[in-house]
Amino acid sequence: MKTKWGSCNRETGHIWFNVELAKKPPACLEYIVVHEMAHYLQRHHDDRFTKLMDKFMPNWRSLRAQLNNAPLAEEQWP
Repeated sequence: MKTKWGSCNRETGHIWFNVELAKKPPACLEYIVVHEMAHYLQRHHDDRFTKLMDKFMPNWRSLRAQLNNAPLAEEQWP
């Protein structure tokens, strides 16, 4: 997974996570878990989805911003 932090397939019940999340703060991983699990209840990023996120994780917007402002992959140069 090179362009997304996570993905959910409601039909199969599978959730996939980008392995780069292991390099991020644990709260960011928790945000992605809650985000993908909310897709089990609401497929699209609409008002109902936003209300679910607000209910289960009120600070999700700041965590999303933290992830969106960080590079997808962390690279270290010598």
